[in-house]
Amino acid sequence: MHAMMIPALLASLLLAAPLPAGALAAAEGLPLSDPAVAELHGRLRGEPFWARLQAADPKFGNKRVLQLVYTPPSPEALGGAHLSDCPFVLLDDRLCVAAWNDRDSAASALAKAKIPAYAINRDLLVGDGDAKHSEAVPRTLPGAAGWDLHLAPVLLALCWKEGEAGQQRVVDLFGPRWQEEMAVAWREHAVTLAGQILTATADGSGRLKSLAAADGTLLIDIAGRP
Repeated sequence: MHAMMIPALLASLLLAAPLPAGALAAAEGLPLSDPAVAELHGRLRGEPFWARLQAADPKFGNKRVLQLVYTPPSPEALGGAHLSDCPFVLLDDRLCVAAWNDRDSAASALAKAKIPAYAINRDLLVGDGDAKHSEAVPRTLPGAAGWDLHLAPVLLALCWKEGEAGQQRVVDLFGPRWQEEMAVAWREHAVTLAGQILTATADGSGRLKSLAAADGTLLIDIAGRP
């Protein structure tokens, strides 16, 4: 496992604003995440992953550190952007991304509250030939904080409980769908993620065991919760 060091870069954070009126009006239906530390591992889109959600930390505005080791989306899936396999991510109590520091690359995201938006840096290869190099390319994603599109299966696994319903805004922080209005919503075993219809399966304790597409492809499969 990669060492999970707490970067000083994210020590100062602004609180994420609530969702704007008319956008996911029932977002309050999303249960608050369990305040206890949670750990899980398995396969995310067919590749091994491990995640641990820490308790709220006063050092980070009472946000929660999500430790994650995974296979990130390919640059092709992210419109050319590169991501590390062990990002440092801060989440609020509804699992929305408050901040993201990619450790091994220039990628970062910070939720701003005064004028709700994400300030994002995408790590892109720019230039040609011998002049090609990695560079942080900024963009602003307007609107309230949400779940990152590519981490949504993991976030859902952290809060989904059999028999419950909820929904939340979804954002493509580093990928090409960043201008789309997207959401994740679920009622019992029926899940919709950014327009994709999925089916959730529960484990013996009523927590998420797997999330499958209509053709049976697993977005996530939880092997254990130590």
